[in-house]
Amino acid sequence: MSIAQMFSGRPPARDIDTFLAGYPDLPSEEEEDKSWDRNLRFYLGEERCEPDDMLIDEIHQEWATDYETLEYNHGYIQWLFPIREHGMNFDAQPLQLHEIHAMKSNQEIMQRILRSYKMMLGFYGMRLVDEKTGLLRRSSEYKPSYKNLM
Repeated sequence: MSIAQMFSGRPPARDIDTFLAGYPDLPSEEEEDKSWDRNLRFYLGEERCEPDDMLIDEIHQEWATDYETLEYNHGYIQWLFPIREHGMNFDAQPLQLHEIHAMKSNQEIMQRILRSYKMMLGFYGMRLVDEKTGLLRRSSEYKPSYKNLM
């Protein structure tokens, strides 16, 4: 059993089904508490992530190629890639639908999300070749980083 299964109490297939169904047990956008906006504020550069106490741009600048920090510090991941439910970092707020809409309509946030994605691809020994198609390739120094996929 994986750590994620132990915390969620659900097998991975159920997590995938829930995601694909749009999290039917969660409140609709109309029912959401609009004051829950920590993910949006984090990507706007107004909120520090917990427990690392860093702004999004600080993470991008200081950790972009610091793969040892990325490997052993896991609190940041749900801030960079928030999900609609509680995950392993209970300091991170579940992503709200109103935040998704606001983030998708803000070009600066979309660039920060892309930068986060490219940073993690580098960590895993990959690089984004084409932003439109999503085509990936191994980076020139992929071998040491492939271990991070395990």
